[in-house]
Amino acid sequence: MMKSIRGYEGEVRICASCGQPSYLGPTECGSLWQHFSEQWDGVYCPRFPLAGQTFAIDWDATSWSDVRRMYPDTH
Repeated sequence: MMKSIRGYEGEVRICASCGQPSYLGPTECGSLWQHFSEQWDGVYCPRFPLAGQTFAIDWDATSWSDVRRMYPDTH
């Protein structure tokens, strides 16, 4: 099940395939990096809903708030 970017508190990385945020979450194959539920209709990634290789980002409170705010509330 995909998580919402709005309330997620864990580590967030950038997907190298599409440049969008991703989180480490459980799948049938173990923990894998995945895209957030708000990205369902607006992100083209060849690996979606999973993320490709990821890059760690040193987020600060302001940058992470800005990223969360840019995604529409789809639920």
